[in-house]
Amino acid sequence: MPLLRPVLSLLVALLLFSRSAVAHAQGGPSIDIRVTAQSYPPLIAVRNVLTEKDYDELLRNGFPVRMHMRAEIWTVGRYFDDIRGRAEWDVIVQYNVVEKSYEVARLVGDRVTTLGSYALFADARAATELAYLPTLRAPKRGQKGYVLVQADVQALEVSDLDELERWLRGEAQPAVRGKRSPASALTRGVRTLASRILGAETRTLEARSATLVF
Repeated sequence: MPLLRPVLSLLVALLLFSRSAVAHAQGGPSIDIRVTAQSYPPLIAVRNVLTEKDYDELLRNGFPVRMHMRAEIWTVGRYFDDIRGRAEWDVIVQYNVVEKSYEVARLVGDRVTTLGSYALFADARAATELAYLPTLRAPKRGQKGYVLVQADVQALEVSDLDELERWLRGEAQPAVRGKRSPASALTRGVRTLASRILGAETRTLEARSATLVF
C-alpha cells in the first residue's frame, strides 16, 4: 500500500537506530531544589534527563519532548502533612526542520517564554536545565515545611495509538471524521507506536527538599 510506505520506513529506521544507539549520560537524571527559609521560593532545575536516551534522534524524527514540572509546598503537621501551595509549568523542545534548529520554550499557564533557538542539541539540552523560580506562597513564620517536586518527561503523547489500531482493523471512522485524514491518523499512530518501542514513554522523577523552619 503506497500510504503505508513512508510511515513504515520511518518506523523501521527508528527501530534500527534503537538497536545501535548508545547513551552518553553525564550523571543520572535528577531534580535540583535550592531553597532555604531565607531564600524562598525555591529555585528548581531538572538535570541530565535528555542525556539518558538519545532524544536528539527522536526530536529529529518529529517527536517533540515535553517536560512537565509540579512543585508543592507542604507543612509538617502533628499527625498529617498539609499541602499549602502548588505551581506547574512545562518545558517543550521541538526540532524545526526548515530552520534546522532546536526550539525551546517554557509554558506557565497561558504564558509562553522562549528559551532560545539552537543549532546544537547540546545547547538546547542546556536550556531545558535552566533553573526556574515558581510562584509558591511561603508558610507562616515558625512553621516547618518542605518542597516536593515532580517532573514528567515524555517524547510523545500516546493517545493516538488506539486510532492506529482501529484504522488497521478497518474501523477508521473516529480517525477520519471532520478534517482528519486516514493518512495523518495512520502517521501519528505509527510514530506513537515507534515512540513506545523506543522506550519513550513518560519518565517520572521526584525530589524533596530538607525540612525547613520558616
